Amino acid sequence: MKRFFLFLIAALITFGTAIAKDPEVTEVALVGEGVGNGGRPIVLVTCAAKKADKVTDQDIRRCALRGILFRGYADKSNTTSYDASTSHPALLTPDQEAGHADYFNDFFANDAYNAYVDIIPDNRKVMKAGKVYHVTQAVQVNVPGLRKKLEKDGIIRSLKSGW
Repeated sequence: MKRFFLFLIAALITFGTAIAKDPEVTEVALVGEGVGNGGRPIVLVTCAAKKADKVTDQDIRRCALRGILFRGYADKSNTTSYDASTSHPALLTPDQEAGHADYFNDFFANDAYNAYVDIIPDNRKVMKAGKVYHVTQAVQVNVPGLRKKLEKDGIIRSLKSGW
């Protein structure tokens, strides 16, 4: 009887770890590709995942917006010299991100971010490197609109407010 319970507990632990899956997207990289309509930047988003078909358009959009909000990116499209780039810093500092964690959890959970990111169709590229697939997609992000929303919601200060 004890063996049966031990076997049952071991099976439940094994089954439980098999169900708990890792997040599909493990790492993200952003590179600027210039400016599109209305001053909105075009960004190449590269998401790494174990399976290429598991990276959805929603994942690409979420990664692009998180990258612009919290990490920033470099735009290499307007430069003529080797390895030169224009840096675009993140809109928020790590302190602001931590201080408004509930706001951003709701923002990304309710799909409110979809209004600020447009996927440019027919340019998805998939490359395999070892056991990981790198899925690259170009997106256009409405940074001015996003900044206005964050200013209106009191997350960041307006650029007009001074230093």
